Amino acid sequence: MGKKIVYILLLIQMSMGVVWSAELPQPKLLYPTPSAIVMEAYRYLGRLEKFSVDAITTSDDTFQGKMLVTFTHKVHIDLQRPDKLHIEVSGDLKQRSFYLDKGNFTLYDKDLDYYGILSVPQNIDGALDTLFERYQIKTSLANILYSDLDRRIPPKNKGYYFGLSEVEGALCYHLGFTNKVREIQLWIEKGIRPLIRKFIIIDKTQKQLPRSVTLLKWNLHPTFQKALFEFEPSPKSLPIIIESASKGVKK
Repeated sequence: MGKKIVYILLLIQMSMGVVWSAELPQPKLLYPTPSAIVMEAYRYLGRLEKFSVDAITTSDDTFQGKMLVTFTHKVHIDLQRPDKLHIEVSGDLKQRSFYLDKGNFTLYDKDLDYYGILSVPQNIDGALDTLFERYQIKTSLANILYSDLDRRIPPKNKGYYFGLSEVEGALCYHLGFTNKVREIQLWIEKGIRPLIRKFIIIDKTQKQLPRSVTLLKWNLHPTFQKALFEFEPSPKSLPIIIESASKGVKK
């Protein structure tokens, strides 16, 4: 009888222990903060002295308000801070080259075989600002070229973390940000090289929700020749005068 009572008391203690442990606060799952990952990626890009990147971009456009039509372009970028930049764009709508060398900027259109030359600030950041603000010229993938992206376009909110996934063999954080006008998804490489490997932008201001998708391949140790950043026109190429956006372009 005594052993039976001891056994019952032991079962009661065990059951009480189970109830007590179930009432313990459950550990919270810790996820990376998307905004912090993006800021570190921006800082990392800004610290790179030189790089080359190949990108493929597919972009939607609205056709007569009835449907979306998709265009594809390939972009090659060579950058050497503080003052050298070379961009080649080829695809469905554009065949253009951009050259920046110590304040000398050249835009060359291969289809029309014309080129224009501008004097801009010598550093890449200042040159990009002048080209966009004064001439409405926006170079392809300009947002990965600035050295101070962390101060220019910091994330407005913490964002969303969707987990880890591979992009071209690189393990990446899959992140998302949204506001009233656009949604952005980014895939940023995990580890000591937080490179942006892929991003998607969705325009929420249009009913059709057009999007652009960009996939990037990086080379952080390129070898550049000086002539790469200098434009040499052919004898048949036509020079044009590029005036400010309010005045247009004159041939």
